[in-house]
Amino acid sequence: MCAAGLRVFKHCTANSSTTCIPCVEDTYTDHPNGLEHCRKCKLCDKGANLVPEVVCTSTKNTVCGCPPGYFCRYLGTEGCELCRRYTVCFPGTMVKERGTKTTDNVCKACPPGTFSAANMSYSCAPWPGLKENGLVQEKEGTPPSDAVCSNCLPVTAIVGAVVGVALVAVAAGLIYIWQRRKRKIYVPPVQESGSGQQDQALMLSVENGDQTTVPVQETGASSEEPNS
Repeated sequence: MCAAGLRVFKHCTANSSTTCIPCVEDTYTDHPNGLEHCRKCKLCDKGANLVPEVVCTSTKNTVCGCPPGYFCRYLGTEGCELCRRYTVCFPGTMVKERGTKTTDNVCKACPPGTFSAANMSYSCAPWPGLKENGLVQEKEGTPPSDAVCSNCLPVTAIVGAVVGVALVAVAAGLIYIWQRRKRKIYVPPVQESGSGQQDQALMLSVENGDQTTVPVQETGASSEEPNS
């Protein structure tokens, strides 16, 4: 007999043994044989969404499988016979079980009070607590969509506004402390004039930013009344 990958070219006689030759392209034999012709390699049926998973060789037939996004619906003795596209879990549902090579996706409806807004979601998000937060609900949420409220902001916007106000308050406090430290108070000494008059001067110069207060001067004078 001829080995796998070969076929009989000439059978044995009383005076000679069997003559074998290799199988040509797109043909094969997968076990020892006495065949005069190699078997034709299997063609994967495109109408059944089949593609070659294992390419045919001289010793092994083609093994058909499924392309990406498909699973094998009917599995035969020599590979898959029919492929089907995976089921898409639409908004309002979630993926309960992920499909495999031979099984489909399993979808599950979102429980009450939750929703999913995209295809193939693996979890359902809860509706926001509008009534608990004192907001007015315009439209009740459905499994494919979130609830709609009026006069309300997303949580991220509210948090951003609070952080912004806090930063402005801190900046204002730092500027105020810096200006307080920058102020200088200067009081000149008391001077007496040579004529016997006592001048009392009080000068206060306050430097605050770009504003300067005009010095204030007070002069007290005492005079003797003539004796009569």
